Order: sequence, then structure tokens, then C-alpha cells
Amino acid sequence: MSIIVTNEITVPAERGEAVAAKFKENSQGLDGRDGFEGFELCRPTSPDDDRWLVITRWRDEAAYEAWRESRHYGHSHPKTGPHGEKPKTVKGVDANSVVRHYDIALTVDGAN
Repeated sequence: MSIIVTNEITVPAERGEAVAAKFKENSQGLDGRDGFEGFELCRPTSPDDDRWLVITRWRDEAAYEAWRESRHYGHSHPKTGPHGEKPKTVKGVDANSVVRHYDIALTVDGAN
């Protein structure tokens, strides 16, 4: 069964549109990737909340890990800054994100 991987990131209000555009650009590399099932970037509805949620769905943990080892992932998720230092932010986003993995316990289709 599919897995869900979430990533909670802090995005300053003034960077929201630029961050969404960068995610859109980077998500194009996910199309056709083996085991990739879907992606959502969720913006908070409260103006006082700067935490965005990135949700990806994968066939299984192995498919997710294969993407993590891919060149596309490395390009869109730099581990160091331009001079080899650990970045405080990545493309305007707080680098101290919270990543969680979930198995799907129940799916209810709302299309009916």
C-alpha cells in the first residue's frame, strides 16, 4: 500500500509566491518517476501561520528512498551553501523542516 511523506516547512509571507513557483518548477522532475503517486503543497489559511505542508505519495518506502538518492532530489535539495557551509535557509525556506512518513490506514473516496 502507498505511503505518505510530509514535510512541514516555515515560509515567510513575503516568500510564499516564490516558494510555490520553485516547488512547481522542481515538481516537474517527479512526473514519470517510478513509484511516485502524487504531490500537494499546502499553504496555511491563517495569515498568522507561516508553516506550509508538503505532501508526497509513493508506492512504497523503496520508491521514496530511490527518489531521495536521485540526481533530481540532490539538485532541488542542496545540502550545502555555495561555499560549502550548511545553509540556514534553502531557497528562502527554513532548513529546519519536520519530515514524517505515514502508511495509509484508510482511504475514503469522496468522488461518489
